[in-house]
Amino acid sequence: MNSAKFWSVLEKGHYPFRAWPRGACASLLFCGCSFMSQYPRTTDALVEVCRAQGCGVAYDCCGLPVDGFGERRLAARVMDATLARVRAVGCDEVVFVCPNCMAYLAPRLQGQGVRSVTIYEKLAQWGFDPAVGELGPGVLFTPCPDRRRLDWRRDIERVVSLDGLVPLAKAPCCGLMPKIAAQGPERVRELDDRIFAAAEGRALYTYCASCAGQFARAGYRAPVVHVLAALLGTDEAPDAAHAIANRARRAFDRRLEPCAVPAVREGGRGEGGVSR
Repeated sequence: MNSAKFWSVLEKGHYPFRAWPRGACASLLFCGCSFMSQYPRTTDALVEVCRAQGCGVAYDCCGLPVDGFGERRLAARVMDATLARVRAVGCDEVVFVCPNCMAYLAPRLQGQGVRSVTIYEKLAQWGFDPAVGELGPGVLFTPCPDRRRLDWRRDIERVVSLDGLVPLAKAPCCGLMPKIAAQGPERVRELDDRIFAAAEGRALYTYCASCAGQFARAGYRAPVVHVLAALLGTDEAPDAAHAIANRARRAFDRRLEPCAVPAVREGGRGEGGVSR
């Protein structure tokens, strides 16, 4: 086991920065570990939106990296513990920020009778008023879990127009899949260089924080933009240099319990309406 795999399995298999609501909540935002690592200010903004809508917040790792590195027994224990925590808060649905987390956890959650939804579907349901009316100009990198069905992309379009973005056709993986990362940094660099060449120096948008962090670490010279950072108006670049510290501080963040949903006033936005 090389050092990168060792430290990844150690942290993700025994995640030390975990924080879950103590009380019950019908809906739960599952942040995953990458989004809060790369986008701490955007995470803060998103948490406030979710709590105001009666949605609790969980900071945790889904365990996908452990499974991806072939540590099946440990991955199974992580999965069982996660499902137990979901049952403990009594939620009917889990709201995902990360396409990888959702692809990994959704089938098991469905077996428990728990619905999985993207954050963009929830924002649309809540009548969220985005900071921008259209994303772009730039290019759009589609993360691997969404390439076959494009469900996440369709949910994004329920909130904001993607007409200003050019999808990157036939772009490879960013290189963070364990089976690819295991091939060494040269292979990862080759894939990133292909993506950068296709992007041609334009702003590079994505809705996967892991991909965004990888592009930043690989030195893409134009802006790397997460869709949520644009929608929430934080204009935050991926903070790859402080990723560990960013997720570590979430262990002490107690803004996990959902707030009471405010009563709808006559002439207001309507039930569930929310703005920034």
